[in-house]
Amino acid sequence: MTAATVAAPAGSVNFGFKQSNVGLTAFPLYHDWLTAQTDEANDTVEFGYLPPGITVIGMLNVSADLDSGSALRQTIKLGTTNIVATDDLASAGGNGEAYFFAPVALTVPTLVSVVTTTGATGHQNGRQYLTFLYYSTST
Repeated sequence: MTAATVAAPAGSVNFGFKQSNVGLTAFPLYHDWLTAQTDEANDTVEFGYLPPGITVIGMLNVSADLDSGSALRQTIKLGTTNIVATDDLASAGGNGEAYFFAPVALTVPTLVSVVTTTGATGHQNGRQYLTFLYYSTST
């Protein structure tokens, strides 16, 4: 099989809420996973876009159990940058994870995607949420 890419939802380039002040914003993106989207390495799912003029400081990851085995690993990307590599939360589901990283300033709409780095051994359908924490860097 060939690795597949699932495009971001139509109109998602307009997703994201940019406040005109520096208040912290939590913005969720989600995807309902299907079998063919986690079955092999390099399957990519585009969750949507974060708006320009913001600085991202962290992310929350909450996922259903997408693998009845325990092999599934994912890399979460902000644009072309890996912000979380070989994450195993979706292989078991349950509790969420919080990640904080060096601030990333966005000047253009930036795609959020999840790449399967190790395919699931027994895929199960389910939903995954990625909630980004950011503040406005322009008015």
